[in-house]
Amino acid sequence: MRSLLAVALTTVVVATIGTAVPARASYGSTVTVIANEMHTTECLDRVWVFFCDPVELFGVAVITQDNGQQIRCEMSLPAAPGADITTPNQICSGRTVTGSFRVNFELWEDDSFEGGSREQADLNPGTAKDWATTNLLGGRNGTSTWSTSGGPSSAVFTVSVTARPTSISITSPSPTSAPREFDPRLGEALTISGSLSVPSALRFTITNQATAAGFTLYEAPFYGGIFNVTWDGRWSDGSFAPVGAYTITVVDPVDGGTAKTTQARVIQRVGLAFTNMTSQPASNWQYRSGPITVSAVATAGGTFRMVVRKGATEVFRTGDQRRAAGPVGFTWNGRQADGTFATPGSYTFVLQGTADDGRAFPDGQRVTTVVDPPAGLEVYALAEPGVPAVNPQAVPGTSIRAKVVAANHTARPAARITVEMSPAGWIGRPAVFQPRVVRTCVQTNECQAVIPADILAGEAVAYRVTASEAEGVPDMLTSTADWRITDLNPPDPSQSPEVTLVPLWRASVPAVVTNDRINNRPLNQTLDVAYAPGTGYDTSTLDGARQFGNEVDDNAWQLLGVRGSIFPSSIAAHWSQVGIWVQNVPVQVTVSPDSVAVCDWPSSFGPVSFAEANGILHTVNCRDNAWGNTFTAKDPRIGWHEFHHDAYHLGDEYCCDGGNSFGDGINTYRSLQDCQRQGSDPSTCNEIADSTGSTGWWRSDAPMSDVMIDNTVERPDDLRAAEDAYAKCGRAQC
Repeated sequence: MRSLLAVALTTVVVATIGTAVPARASYGSTVTVIANEMHTTECLDRVWVFFCDPVELFGVAVITQDNGQQIRCEMSLPAAPGADITTPNQICSGRTVTGSFRVNFELWEDDSFEGGSREQADLNPGTAKDWATTNLLGGRNGTSTWSTSGGPSSAVFTVSVTARPTSISITSPSPTSAPREFDPRLGEALTISGSLSVPSALRFTITNQATAAGFTLYEAPFYGGIFNVTWDGRWSDGSFAPVGAYTITVVDPVDGGTAKTTQARVIQRVGLAFTNMTSQPASNWQYRSGPITVSAVATAGGTFRMVVRKGATEVFRTGDQRRAAGPVGFTWNGRQADGTFATPGSYTFVLQGTADDGRAFPDGQRVTTVVDPPAGLEVYALAEPGVPAVNPQAVPGTSIRAKVVAANHTARPAARITVEMSPAGWIGRPAVFQPRVVRTCVQTNECQAVIPADILAGEAVAYRVTASEAEGVPDMLTSTADWRITDLNPPDPSQSPEVTLVPLWRASVPAVVTNDRINNRPLNQTLDVAYAPGTGYDTSTLDGARQFGNEVDDNAWQLLGVRGSIFPSSIAAHWSQVGIWVQNVPVQVTVSPDSVAVCDWPSSFGPVSFAEANGILHTVNCRDNAWGNTFTAKDPRIGWHEFHHDAYHLGDEYCCDGGNSFGDGINTYRSLQDCQRQGSDPSTCNEIADSTGSTGWWRSDAPMSDVMIDNTVERPDDLRAAEDAYAKCGRAQC
């Protein structure tokens, strides 16, 4: 690290380097930036067309840390007049920096006090106007001076780095208590934990107190305030550490004065036993979703096997396996010795073993249940956060989350979930289809795949998820969702007007692949819902954008019926025909002044023209409602209800606020005769009424748990309306 610092400072510094000071920390620093000189020949303060006023120059420094966070500093204003400033001016003073960093220097002319605007001077021969240092190593005392070159303007600036030494505290094992004892041969481990005052690199060493032999367990930078490192009790060559006392040292590798120590003792317990016996899953194993793994810790080496019994009958036995002392484990895919698969019930998993010295291990037993999974296998996926493009840029860690459910939409594990991704283009712009598998998860009901950096830096991501049961099971089920597209980054303003005129982003829309190119499905083939940020979601801030993205996510999962309230959904059944959009236009939601206190929105709000439903998400305490093709929702379950008003033209099926007429002839009827003639089931027609009175309207769906009553399940009339809507989409009439 010291040699790298020397190379960095001697090969790129144009002017002088300060006197070297011994390094006193690995990563924490304070940074000061001074503008020594500023010069320009540019006309930065033009008056009319031909004249240039005298300039007032000031410097700006942007410090970019290796974790991507930035610190921006400006010289104090007003700036001194003149095109050649040779008096040093401080820009940043003692700014706290973690890790390595670089400094981008900018030169500006300040005309703001004269009613003009700021103009940036050009320090660079390329397209950029600023001048960047190379990477500087944090935690190393030193001063470097930089001179720009190649542009019509120039500057000389100095970067001073002062290390911040760290203070280390070990909390476990306690340095003041008796040495912690553990037996690695039984799978026991030692956790070394504590805190440090500022970010630093840490080196963890283990030393045998009897022989003074030692090795480095771990060395890495720690950017947070705590550390937790585990020693499994093995030596550097993988063998178990000899029984005895050990010293654990934690130190900043470049500052020996920070060293702290504690002690531990490696022991070896006596006797033969299987300890810590577990199974994965622990109970309610569904063999269709992958094998069960039974594991334990053996106190001595030997030969081991697993026997599976149902009641008193042995149904499966593994072959013998030789294992050293420590963890042992076996798997079973559910296929019994006679070739049939396990049936539901209670099973006993028995571990047996014979030690190398001939002694028999006492049997280890674990009882668990085998169950059949609920019927059906479906898989859905959305981006997290829900609307990456609402942020200034898609942040690292943005991912695609897949969820696997049964036909009743309760979660169920799959043996394998595969997430594929491909770059995609902006709205209406096909991109070359380049699919690749990004992540595969096993024996789980969820799989989260982080979007790779090369795709994340682009315009949009296309993704497809597949879930399957275990290979070889009878009537193996597989479910593959269609390709969908989510926008990642807002278009550059230089792009054509059709993609920048309205801030409209695809949160999740169906995609089609044609001639090796991928694009969203035509809008007349999809039923679309567009969400807008109402009062309570300020998408101009990073936190507000994330909160709104999460709310869009929650509403989309609720439309699918797989998070929040769990039930089958017509949207899920037709997911390949449903598009989720975001119109990033803030909408003020207010409370109506009358006693009804409904949610109002401005008449100037323009819903997305092609969207069948436009949802305004908000946090205002008012009564949500739908009008035309627009609705408000402060909760995803309410959004589920209001969506049915807009998308399927359904009316309320409860008494008595006037929303019944919206579904005239679809799910609400003007008379008993109309209900019996037009409803899904004439035998269940009932009048919409309550203890306060009746409405004169009738409904065919009998249960009171209904999406148009209490925001729950869709009933036959509701599903019939949904099928009509998607049939229109199938005819390209959406």
